[in-house]
Amino acid sequence: MTQYAFFFNQQRCLGCKTCVIACKEWNEGKRGDANISKALTEETAGTFDTPASWGAGANPSPSNGAHSKDILRKFDAKENWRRVTFLEFGTKAPNIAIVPLSLGCNHCSEPACVAVCPVKAITKEDKYGAVRVESSKCISCGACRAACPWDVPQYYKELTAEGPKPPMTKCDMCYDRLELGLKPACVASCPGRALELLPVEEIKKLHPTATQTALGFKQEDVAKTKPNIFFVSRELFF
Repeated sequence: MTQYAFFFNQQRCLGCKTCVIACKEWNEGKRGDANISKALTEETAGTFDTPASWGAGANPSPSNGAHSKDILRKFDAKENWRRVTFLEFGTKAPNIAIVPLSLGCNHCSEPACVAVCPVKAITKEDKYGAVRVESSKCISCGACRAACPWDVPQYYKELTAEGPKPPMTKCDMCYDRLELGLKPACVASCPGRALELLPVEEIKKLHPTATQTALGFKQEDVAKTKPNIFFVSRELFF
């Protein structure tokens, strides 16, 4: 099996969350509530139109037709397969730093989610080493979320809420894009070129100083699941 891994250069990350939006846009149709509720419609998204008082481009025109709200729905996915968090260091200027950390699924070599799924809905495939879930098999028991130390399994609403329980969804390494010879959406969209996805051996060759340590990454959990992610960590100079 060839194992692909994410590489995140924390020193290059802008904290812009473009990777988060790109992930939501590309995977909008795979989100747990995609076929249950249409988050934004022409009517409910009307408030996103540019006010008429703003002048040119404010209203639909005969040449452009009505404003389409389809693209807006794609940013309303309830699940966050890729997440950017911010960590604050220091207490007094100038010794203060706000450091971003971008994480999706780590596609672990020993994934805890696979081990605990009672219906075998989560598997680790051989071509890229991606951990994937077949949401149609999911019984929404929440065992995978409880077992994963990286907060990867996602549900569009809490399992204790009324109504049908949501299926688990998660980052699948943009498997469909890889099959087309494309980079994952998060990698392709990053303006700072802080993200890469490559076979583990290539990452080690291209980034020989990369480690599995970064500011904000739970080092104590690395041995539990053997995550396939490498970093160049931000340094603090105070």
